[in-house]
Amino acid sequence: MTEANEIRAKSFWGKAAIAVLLGGHLCLYVVYALLGEFDPFEFFNVLLLISNFVIAAILYYGDRDVLIGGGIMFLIATHAFIGHRLAPDYLTSGAILMVNILVLYVGVKVNQHLPRTHWYAFVASYFALYGIFIVSLNNSEALFLLFLLGMAACARSLRLISYFWAFTLCFTFFQPYAWESLLLSFFLLTAVFFARGGVNKGLAKFFLATGLTVLFLVFLPITIAVMGEEILNIQPVIEDVRIRAAIGRTFLTATLATLILAAFVVPLTYAMSRLKFPGRTLLLSLMDLPVVIPQSVAGIALVTALGRNQFLGQLIESNLGIAFDNTLVGIVTAQVFVALPFIAKASYSAFEAIPVKYEQVAATLRAKPFESFRRVTLPLASRGIIIGAVLSWARAAGEFGAVVILAPSPETAPVEAYRRFVSVGATEAAPLAVVLVLFSLVMFFLLQASIRFLPRSAGGEA
Repeated sequence: MTEANEIRAKSFWGKAAIAVLLGGHLCLYVVYALLGEFDPFEFFNVLLLISNFVIAAILYYGDRDVLIGGGIMFLIATHAFIGHRLAPDYLTSGAILMVNILVLYVGVKVNQHLPRTHWYAFVASYFALYGIFIVSLNNSEALFLLFLLGMAACARSLRLISYFWAFTLCFTFFQPYAWESLLLSFFLLTAVFFARGGVNKGLAKFFLATGLTVLFLVFLPITIAVMGEEILNIQPVIEDVRIRAAIGRTFLTATLATLILAAFVVPLTYAMSRLKFPGRTLLLSLMDLPVVIPQSVAGIALVTALGRNQFLGQLIESNLGIAFDNTLVGIVTAQVFVALPFIAKASYSAFEAIPVKYEQVAATLRAKPFESFRRVTLPLASRGIIIGAVLSWARAAGEFGAVVILAPSPETAPVEAYRRFVSVGATEAAPLAVVLVLFSLVMFFLLQASIRFLPRSAGGEA
């Protein structure tokens, strides 16, 4: 068949389809009128019939897209006999018809000009919206029409469709936490869509999406707590002298604990990375012990050894005047115990990654051992050490179990939050929890930002 014949054939079948649609509408109109199913002189019914006559004439005599025009005629005909009768009023009926015409137009254009994946996503979205708003939510026609318009506006891009569905699901199934879940969902989608890489990019993006989905569930309670609290409830908490003292005490003790660990554990891990000695492997394993031991058990162990009524605790207090029960010293001691593994492992890994030949070269240049450590090894390992110190500080600042057993007073921020929860309940303690979350986030991000200005490990960029 030549191209001209093919065009004539398409034109013939297109006009035949137009005639069938118009004839079908007219026949059903007469049949329904004779059966008394509807009023043939009702303005809306007459308007729909005239509309199909006008569209048929335009399609028959003009060079128009028969697929779109025929689809519109079909929608008008079915709406006249089904949709209009189901609609509660004329306004809703007209809105349903207009939105369906728009969706039909967009769907045809998507099918004609975009990859097949976009078409499948569009069709699936339509039926999914119908299932949500008409079936599940008991005939929410107005919402169905509104979200159909949103879907039509986003149809040209799979990314926009994804954001649209995040919005839809958050505001239908995640109430009353719609905005909190929407924030996390948009972050997840943005991270996945704009991720860049080389080898195995598709697999890596899949792993990224699944991992971020789990993080979504982990961070959702924190996001709900922060975004759900009003500023007016937070202001009295910030102005409370006792709470400000607890936050300041937490900052002070966590910083002291981190400095103590840095002063003693960092040199130890350097020695362990350079020396071989009996029990070295056992010592590396024991450094992880505070992570394995429950917080309450750690507190009991510290009280058993350092309490005022224990031999070691009495010995230290009588000779050095240092008490651990209900003192800042006790708080710092508990924080040092639980935070040790973080700086120890990070520092050891950082020193292990630095080749010994760098120090040997420094020695050939007549650098003394400590000078070689200070000017060569320590700067190269500083990034790993600071990362460990940041994690240690965060772990120390958030410690509750060991601190509340060994030194429940003076109160740190976690202990104060627990006491307020026990005394007044979750609702009244929520503003304090929000303040502590914000404080922790600010401090942690400030410490993390400082890492960017440090040199990388050996072989990396300065």
